[in-house]
Amino acid sequence: MSEAPQNVSSRREFLKNSSKLAAGASVLAGTSIPHVYAADDSTIKIALVGCGGRGTGAAANALSTTSGPIKLVAMADVFDHRLNTS
Repeated sequence: MSEAPQNVSSRREFLKNSSKLAAGASVLAGTSIPHVYAADDSTIKIALVGCGGRGTGAAANALSTTSGPIKLVAMADVFDHRLNTS
């Protein structure tokens, strides 16, 4: 009996190939758009989706940075009490 050829790649080969693909994609991403310009307003606008502990903490961290003007422009949560207490 002859065995069927194994075309199944190993985990190591998969990781090696996907790493090459990711590296190539990152190189190409940098060359396609040489410069990105923001609008005249330099304020970074953030939105909070999910006003629980993680979302509120992330928004607080973002608002406390000193890298430039940051403004919270929107908040959303499924639960009204979380939205009202954030």
